[in-house]
Amino acid sequence: MTVPVTASSSATPTFTPIDLLRLPNKNELCAAFVGKSLSTVRTPAIVVDRTCFKTNCETMNAACVEQGISFRTHVKTHKTVEGVRMQLEAGTGCHAVVCSTMMECWQIVREGLVREGLVKDMLYGLPCGIDKLQDLSLLAEEMARYGAVLRLMIDNPGQIMALARNRLSTGPWSIFIKVDGGGRRAGLPPKSADMRELISVALASDDVEIFGFYSHFGQSYASSCPDEAALFLEGEVSCVAYAAKVAIELGAAPTRPYVLSVGATPTAHAVDSLHAVNLPGVIELHAGNYCCLDLQQIATKMVTLERVATSVLTHVISLYPHRQEAMCDAAAIAMARDAGPIPGFGRVVYPTNAVGWGLGRMSQEHGTLVQTEGETGRCARDLELGEMLRIVGQHACVTLAAHPWFYCVDDGGDIITDVWVPWKGW
Repeated sequence: MTVPVTASSSATPTFTPIDLLRLPNKNELCAAFVGKSLSTVRTPAIVVDRTCFKTNCETMNAACVEQGISFRTHVKTHKTVEGVRMQLEAGTGCHAVVCSTMMECWQIVREGLVREGLVKDMLYGLPCGIDKLQDLSLLAEEMARYGAVLRLMIDNPGQIMALARNRLSTGPWSIFIKVDGGGRRAGLPPKSADMRELISVALASDDVEIFGFYSHFGQSYASSCPDEAALFLEGEVSCVAYAAKVAIELGAAPTRPYVLSVGATPTAHAVDSLHAVNLPGVIELHAGNYCCLDLQQIATKMVTLERVATSVLTHVISLYPHRQEAMCDAAAIAMARDAGPIPGFGRVVYPTNAVGWGLGRMSQEHGTLVQTEGETGRCARDLELGEMLRIVGQHACVTLAAHPWFYCVDDGGDIITDVWVPWKGW
């Protein structure tokens, strides 16, 4: 395959409509709900245990400190200012983030996290779209006012040509080159001719500067034990290291070591297995789901159910004893249709005596509760019409994205202590 090296100059510039977005008012939500029981909440709704969220952040950052590596936190799972603060304040000297949307990027600036110095390094995590370059230029220059830097993800030479037509007044664009380690999402294979060509184009350009090489092993979600996750992490490090070596072979003379950014939540949880030596750069770990967790993460055997910080609140709205099923008001919109190694779309975790029920089928708003087989060693108790359940879903990132705000509790409690309003849009 030959990678296209041209970039259309006809893409119409687009901008983030942040001033047109009207989010729910946090103060009004807190006035309405803080201090009340979760039993007063209209369902379906999302619940975040702040104590668990904070502990997960501290655990991840402590593991990085112990290994002597830096950490870049992904904000896409929760998309909230409170969550970003908790992620960054959990670690000494942790000021780097990665965002999946331009709305996330701009909201971080709007909320003052860049101005106050909490966020000093921001990566826009998608390959940069040509239509977004003028918007990215504005973002980069706004961040530079506070001594912060915006970095971009590159995986096509045409993107570099487009960046050359959108020069920054502050200097060259800082870029990560995206490496495809086998997931076949974004990036180029490290040993491919296409990767060599991309690196050559980047090195020859005065308009970009390679900051490092970035890989995301989404396939690590197939891990079923710590040893498998450790092997995926080893593969991540190998692929970005190979790409960095290609750059050096092509004559690169970086003023500081390349950053080799690796991670997905399963491999990030295996960071204590990392014993990388003689690398052509310094390791940076990135992850996002780790603060919330879900059934997909439990299936990797790297975390336990007790560490999951998010659950969906739902009511039992009908019973079908003739088929040993029930119905709840949390379904495809509230839970998301992502699947995983653990069967179904979610598991009941509260009340604890209702464990053994799971979300087996869904349509848009109808959630069919079924008894999960062979896991509790006994039949689940009968559910009651109108009772409230809490369900842990398969993929927290997608589940959280469906909800207009999050009800927060502390330390497994039932009383609402805060309300977080997530950023919406792209």
